[in-house]
Amino acid sequence: MVRGFPGNVAMDLKEYQIRVLEAFVRWRDALEAAARESHKAIAALEAVGAKVPDSPHDWPSRAWEMLAESDGLARHVHRSDDAGRPIPHICLKIPTGGGKTLIAAAALARLHRQTGLTLWVVPSRAIYAQTRAALRDRQHPCRQMLDRASGRRVKLLEKDDRFSVLDAANYHCVMLLMLPAANRRKGREFLRMFRDSARYPSLFPAEDDAPGEARLLAAHPDLERATPGGPIKHSLFNVFKMLRPVVVLDEAHKAYGRKRETGEEFARAVSRLDPRMVIELSATPNEGISNLLVDIGGAELKAEEMIKLPVQVESFTGVAWKYVLEQAHDALERLDDEARDLEARTGRYIRPVAVARVERTGAKQRDGKHVHAEDVREYLIRGLGVPERAIAVKSAERDELARVDLLSPYTPVRWIITRAALMEGWDCPFAYVLAILDNTTARRALTQLVGRVMRQPHARRTGREALDTCRVFCWNTDVGEAVESVKHGLEAEGLTGLGGDVFGGDVASGTGSANRVTVRRREAFREQDIFLPRVLHCDGEGWRELDYTRHILPEIDWASIDAPDPRDSQAEAALRQSAAVDIGDSPLSVHADRVLEIDKTVRLSWFVRRLSDTVPNTWQAARIAQRLVANLRADGETDGAIYDRRGWLAYELRRHASREVERQAERVFRDKLGRGDIRFDLNAGRHNFRMVETYEIAVPEDAGLFARKSGAPLQLNLFEPVFAHQFDSGLERNFARYLDEQRALRWWHRIAARQGGDYYLKGWKRDRIWPDFVALAGESEGKPHVLVFETKGVHLDNAETAYKKHVLDTLQGAFNCGTMTVQDGPAKGTFRLVFSKDEFPAALAE
Repeated sequence: MVRGFPGNVAMDLKEYQIRVLEAFVRWRDALEAAARESHKAIAALEAVGAKVPDSPHDWPSRAWEMLAESDGLARHVHRSDDAGRPIPHICLKIPTGGGKTLIAAAALARLHRQTGLTLWVVPSRAIYAQTRAALRDRQHPCRQMLDRASGRRVKLLEKDDRFSVLDAANYHCVMLLMLPAANRRKGREFLRMFRDSARYPSLFPAEDDAPGEARLLAAHPDLERATPGGPIKHSLFNVFKMLRPVVVLDEAHKAYGRKRETGEEFARAVSRLDPRMVIELSATPNEGISNLLVDIGGAELKAEEMIKLPVQVESFTGVAWKYVLEQAHDALERLDDEARDLEARTGRYIRPVAVARVERTGAKQRDGKHVHAEDVREYLIRGLGVPERAIAVKSAERDELARVDLLSPYTPVRWIITRAALMEGWDCPFAYVLAILDNTTARRALTQLVGRVMRQPHARRTGREALDTCRVFCWNTDVGEAVESVKHGLEAEGLTGLGGDVFGGDVASGTGSANRVTVRRREAFREQDIFLPRVLHCDGEGWRELDYTRHILPEIDWASIDAPDPRDSQAEAALRQSAAVDIGDSPLSVHADRVLEIDKTVRLSWFVRRLSDTVPNTWQAARIAQRLVANLRADGETDGAIYDRRGWLAYELRRHASREVERQAERVFRDKLGRGDIRFDLNAGRHNFRMVETYEIAVPEDAGLFARKSGAPLQLNLFEPVFAHQFDSGLERNFARYLDEQRALRWWHRIAARQGGDYYLKGWKRDRIWPDFVALAGESEGKPHVLVFETKGVHLDNAETAYKKHVLDTLQGAFNCGTMTVQDGPAKGTFRLVFSKDEFPAALAE
């Protein structure tokens, strides 16, 4: 899907797009006039043998001065190429959703070029694919504009394509090039430009054609040679210098980066291509580097009905992530009701889509601690009844949206699960709901993703408040912080002037490239069998790892679990906060509520699905749900009222059942522990957890080694090397350094899923407990210590943390002596949760 084109879009331009192009034409005309005056002045001076000063050569500055007063332009920034020629360059500030690709194509069309080369530079693979699709499609408005301007003589090229001098002479050649912003001038894409290639034989003289090379160097003295004074390189870089392309730099701020020096370096790299003109498009231009010709803000896009506003932000704390997903699901269902009613009355098709941001998407990253894409997919299907075909995962390694037209009425996708793959270059006008299920980086995720759900379907408002706004749901984030993050996100997308669109109130709530590195045990610990304790269950004559489904659930007395009393369901158990982000002080357009034709029959299946992961017996789940509905009706609730708050009721029912199951599960666990049917030890033979000798991890190219605070290398880490990015928080880094300085320790290891094995602990819940650190202390009374630590910030002292502490205390009391390694004697265990730096000494105390 190409940015700026929701579906079949007519060629009509919006008023702000016309204003941008009118400014571009004024600048083009001023350039032509200034160039004519410059050439006349230079010719007159040369005719009388006078020295030509620099000022007549700098005609782009003169053109800028001609427009500066009338158009309110800032000071001109001069650029020149390797041959000393000035480079006209301008930046068009267009926010996300404003149709930058269309404007770029329209600007090129207004240059009236039927031949030559245009170099279209994009910062990412996603934008590259979208731009290529638009320029290849002869029915697309971008391609149609270029075709009309060139007499249908457009030839689309990619960097590895062959092309000849005849192509450049007879066609308007548009070459797409991807320059990832993180790589800058030294990136692989740039380096490939400088290599000799056999793809352009007609553009260079033969190797033995010395006169031909001399003529070429006379015309282009700054061409790069293979060696000083040697032959001309047959490189793409030199092709650019000879053809002097018009450069379109999309998302220019990503290419220039945040630092002034890197931006200037990239600008020089582009200037070395000898462009005849540079047209930058950016949501957030770089001051002092780019010549800003036009500044379009968010108000213009809202006035032209390009974006959905306000952004309704809701934040939930004190609940599980599944509840936030349930709220997003209910909101999507309500939007779907609106959309169906709209289609029935007007024939306009909209299929609302939700985007769920998770913490992990990798196939080997599902660790039970972080919200994984498959966790969300599974709950949408089993818990909320979403059809499997309506869910797609978009990640770096799994793209289920490939070749999917999200705007087609035949596409079933209504849920998109992602982490970072939609951060840029993706805008779907049917995306209405954003659910941030990220408990650690919600602010950053909000800032980066909010623009993904703002595009208005068909660039036209519906006249219905629900379908003219978008919804954002946050987990464990203060609503004030969430609103600020949305504002930052709008600004990052160039949607300036929208920050005042905030109305609040309280109610009852990579991608950089990476390498694979092999991590090995330290020399002193290689070829040793190192074991860690597991929670085991007796099966006949032997032992096996505790299985919640097999060893705990069958002991639950399901018949004793009843529905909660409706009068005991207090919405204040969770905190829900909401605010709306809109433009400045402009009044909201409020429309009268319409009576939608919705069937409000109460269905037990709503509630049974929400209980599926807590009460696996469908008959028992149906019995509990039926009792809840009966209680509600007996309490005077109508079916319409039950339907309207079914989301909250389902959440309350699930929470009530979970508490009852957990209470019984703990009793079963403790009873079995007391009888000896469950044990926690290191004497289980093949059932012990054996620490691996080596494992692999993905390491970013710029990753640094982790060291002590003094900068000295680590001394006690079990595996090496250790990288700084392996720690999720400052508390973890500080604790690792603290462990490394304890002389009583033999070694320590930072545990992570799929790193060093999958070591975890089990209690009376289904979920596993993944410790953060494991260590081996020296002998005390002849017994080495197995030390297991879970680090948490004070702000994470919640019900989940309390459960983990409860389990760790229980396991410590039940730890059976065993051997940590084949050389060790009997061991004893110490298991701790660490909340702050002040608790470090206590964590190691006996």
